[in-house]
Amino acid sequence: MRNIFIYVLLTFSFAGCSPASDRKVKDAQESIREDIKDQKDKTVGDLQSLRDDINDRLDHVSGRIDKATDNSKVELENLKSELIVARERVEKKLDEIDKSSDDTWDDIQQSSRNTADEVKVEFEKVKKRLKEKLD
Repeated sequence: MRNIFIYVLLTFSFAGCSPASDRKVKDAQESIREDIKDQKDKTVGDLQSLRDDINDRLDHVSGRIDKATDNSKVELENLKSELIVARERVEKKLDEIDKSSDDTWDDIQQSSRNTADEVKVEFEKVKKRLKEKLD
């Protein structure tokens, strides 16, 4: 939203000006596009890293489920389910980012950050419970 406001402000500020002013507007527009792309790339990288961590933990839990006793197996299955839900939330945000336009980026970026923060907290709790269970 902030980027769009700046874009509109610059466009109106330079409207009807010289070719040099037109170039400045185009340069500002390109700079905004590059900033948005950089922000998207960073957010996508963070979410992909989180998803990879979740997948690694899922692999670990799945390997332990096969060797677990009945009580442990139920608890590990529950942890596995929680990890799968967390991974699905991250993948949903990655999909939203992929489909986002520059106009919707600010809202999606904030939503993605919130989801990443929430999933990280949940993931840490699951890791702690898993560590306690496996120790």
